[in-house]
Amino acid sequence: MAVDWVRLTLDLGTARDPATHVPGIAVSSLLAWGDSAEHRRAVFELNRTCSADIPGRGEFFAYEEWEQLRLEGPGARLDGVVLAFHGDLPVGLCQLTAPPGRSWAFVEMTGVLRVHRRRGVAAAMKARAFDAARGWGCTEIRTSHHPANVPAISANRALGFREL
Repeated sequence: MAVDWVRLTLDLGTARDPATHVPGIAVSSLLAWGDSAEHRRAVFELNRTCSADIPGRGEFFAYEEWEQLRLEGPGARLDGVVLAFHGDLPVGLCQLTAPPGRSWAFVEMTGVLRVHRRRGVAAAMKARAFDAARGWGCTEIRTSHHPANVPAISANRALGFREL
C-alpha cells in the first residue's frame, strides 16, 4: 500500500531558530568529531536505533548501503551530519543533504535516543543544521514524514515548517 507522505518545508529567511542550549548536551557534526570508521559506525548504530521508532520504517539499511547513501552519496555532507553528545557518547542525529547548486537542503533523519528525548535535543540539532544549510547557500529546508509519525510532524511544525 502506498503511503501519502507528509511533506514539509521551511523558509530559512523567516525561520525561528530554536534554542541551541540543552544542559549536559553538546551539539557538533561528524566533520568536527572526525570522520573515522569508528565514528561512522557509531552514527550508523545511532541512526538505526532511532529509526526503529519510525512508523512503517521496515528493515534498516545494511551498513554499507547506509554509508553509501548517507555519507558518500550525492548531496552528502559531513558537516550536515549533526550530532548531539552526552559526554563522549552520541545520543542524537539530525542529517541534512544538499547537492551543490540546489537551493534547498533535505532533512534525511532526526532522532534522539529515548532517554534524552523531550529536552530540546532535536531542536538544538536542527538549529545547528539550519546554520549549516545557510552556509551552503540554501534558502529552504524540506523533509517528509510517514503520516503516523505525529510527534515528528508536530515538532517540525512548531519550528515553522509548513506543508509543501
